Amino acid sequence: MATNILELENVKNLDALLDILAGKGYRIEPGPHAVMEDHSEISVFKGFKNNELAFIIIAHYITQYYRVVVNGKYGNDQEFLEELLRVKYSGEKWSIPVNPVFIAVFNEDVIRDIEGYQDTYPVSDGEALVARYREKNPGYKDIPRVIIARLIDEA
Repeated sequence: MATNILELENVKNLDALLDILAGKGYRIEPGPHAVMEDHSEISVFKGFKNNELAFIIIAHYITQYYRVVVNGKYGNDQEFLEELLRVKYSGEKWSIPVNPVFIAVFNEDVIRDIEGYQDTYPVSDGEALVARYREKNPGYKDIPRVIIARLIDEA
């Protein structure tokens, strides 16, 4: 099976990308997920069409919880935990990539289905949060590389 690896540089709203693909008829299944020490997250998503694997997405991103971490105006762990819980139950949910989104494509229709994809940050301070993350974590570009290498090994 031939595989293309796409690198989407300008995805600002991971949830919107997944919604677009689901709207094009792909069944999205979440795969492995990890929260990193720097408070970012990395996830793998598999997309199926007609019960056949069409793509695998690898995304490295920050969520609404990252804003709590960078605000850091908490006197103790209890206040920090309370703020995390407040955000959890507030209904606010978003995922902003801090690296390009990588897509291993197994069905060429995927390329057509995301051609020209553009989006905007899901929150007004999205760009500032990404800049802050990258500033605090200069090695951020290396994080998805291990997973991409493993994916290529299995493809």
